[in-house]
Amino acid sequence: MADMKIYQEVELSLTENLVPTVVHVKQFDHKARKIRCRLYSSFVEYAIPEGAIVSCAGTRPDGHLFQYSSETAPELVFIEENTVIFTVTDFMTAVFGRYPVDVILLDNEGDVLGTFSLTLRIERSAVGNGKIAAITYQKAVEAVAAGIYECFTTEDGYFGIRSHDGLGYETGSVSSTIDKLHDTMVNCSINDAGYLVFDTDDGLGLAFGTDVEGRLVVLFHEEI
Repeated sequence: MADMKIYQEVELSLTENLVPTVVHVKQFDHKARKIRCRLYSSFVEYAIPEGAIVSCAGTRPDGHLFQYSSETAPELVFIEENTVIFTVTDFMTAVFGRYPVDVILLDNEGDVLGTFSLTLRIERSAVGNGKIAAITYQKAVEAVAAGIYECFTTEDGYFGIRSHDGLGYETGSVSSTIDKLHDTMVNCSINDAGYLVFDTDDGLGLAFGTDVEGRLVVLFHEEI
């Protein structure tokens, strides 16, 4: 399945003293949205020189800056059909609010040919946790599996794991994706032959066995 790309077209002026164009994006947007900038000078479309380098830079409301260049990140910033195209990343949209973004053209010697500006307005997400808001079940499994550092059995006989998954999901919250992971993490049953059987999501990378004394052992990560 091809990645969905949303293109927003803007016109930016090098010479006119205009109110910067405002581009609306959503908090936590990441690589699904591209901004296509058509550049003008004195009401005439600006001809981008052959071999020019384009840099997009800005400072988020929390003071953290970003800078992407067609020279070092051509997958994020590039020139196409006399327009500058840059990709909106989750670093740019992590904090809601509005801030200016400069589109800077340079020659191959690093001299500035022109600077164009727009305003990026990050609309606040309904959920303050971008990882949970856009997570898939597979991504949740991968995050939990990568962070597992302990497997244990409770006094009531329930199996559990501890994981530094980095998802920021707090107790008391509700997520159908995380709830499914909890429900399907480990199922225990007895087969027709009378053996105890553990079923788990393969993505968690858990392997069940017994030690020499017959106690349940669970292996994970490189121990498998």
